[in-house]
Amino acid sequence: MARTLLTYQVSVVNAKEHIQLTTQQRSGADAAAYALRIYPWASAVSTKPINTQRA
Repeated sequence: MARTLLTYQVSVVNAKEHIQLTTQQRSGADAAAYALRIYPWASAVSTKPINTQRA
């Protein structure tokens, strides 16, 4: 069974930078792992689901 992709706002931080991005992943853990692949220097990553409502 295919899992639905959800939209997450991801915050990536280290001592000097704070970057926010939006991605579609299957879970918050997948969103965090994706962000860490892009920004391996990050000291912390947090995710927040974004509510998307269908018309």
